[in-house]
Formats: sequence, structure tokens, C-alpha cells
Amino acid sequence: MKKYITISILSILLLILLAVVFTLLWQFKANVNFIPQFAKDTNTQPSIQTQNQDLSWQEELAKWPTRDFTPAAEKFTLYFDADTSELKEKNKYYQLIVGKYDIYSMFCLRQTLNSFNVKYFLLKSGDSPEIFLDTGSEKLIDDIIKELKKYKINTEVKEIWL
Repeated sequence: MKKYITISILSILLLILLAVVFTLLWQFKANVNFIPQFAKDTNTQPSIQTQNQDLSWQEELAKWPTRDFTPAAEKFTLYFDADTSELKEKNKYYQLIVGKYDIYSMFCLRQTLNSFNVKYFLLKSGDSPEIFLDTGSEKLIDDIIKELKKYKINTEVKEIWL
């Protein structure tokens, strides 16, 4: 019983909706040829002329006609003399390449580098972190490698100029 009442209410609402849509469409057809007042206004020419007088240099340049031309020379050479007096020389850094990258080995590595008071930079790239050491002493690097071997961390050193 409730099912039939629900279906009948929905069908009545659908019929009312269709009636409203058809009446709106019928009224819209009657106003198809209606043109609003602002569309009939033909007094737009003076405003365009005042805009033309206040052109910026970009707009003025954009109005110039395009010209096809060929450069006078086939070869063009540009000489640039840069002042390199303030540029610094490249510094020598070392990159530690570590065999394993688990939490324990990274902890031991950081503690060892901190104990030697070495400036270092850890960079996570891909699966393995990259470790750069800011020191010029190869003896210090060898001591760090020996200390890391105590923790069973095998490392290699690569010299980098940055």
C-alpha cells in the first residue's frame, strides 16, 4: 500500500515539474526576438577612440606591421666580458659511500662524525643517503673510516670539487 502511495506522489510531482518546464519554454519562445537596450546602443565609437589615444608603448608596438627581413650577416658573434674577480675557487669535499643504510649504521655514522667535529651534510636521494664531508685532511678521513669499521660499517671515500 505504501509503495503505491509513494509512486503516485512521485508521478504527480513529475507531472507538475513537466508542466512548469513546458510553460517556461513557451514563454521563452515568445521572447526570443527580444533584444536588450544595451545591445541596441550604437554610441560605443567615442569610447573606443579615447582608448586608442591612451595606448601604452607595448600596444603601440603591437600595432606596427610585421616586416619580413633577412639579417645582414650569416654569422653573429657576441663577446661577453664577465667580471670573475669575486668568484670563489672550488672547494674540495669528500663523499662517504656507505655499504649499508639502516637506522643503526646511520646513528653510528652521525655519532662518529660528531665526535670528530667534522662538518658534514646528509642528503637523501633515492634509496641511499649521500654524505658529504667538509674537510681537507685525508688523515682525518682515514681515522673516520677506521672508527666506522669498528661498528662494521664499510665505507669508501670519493673526492669531489664543489
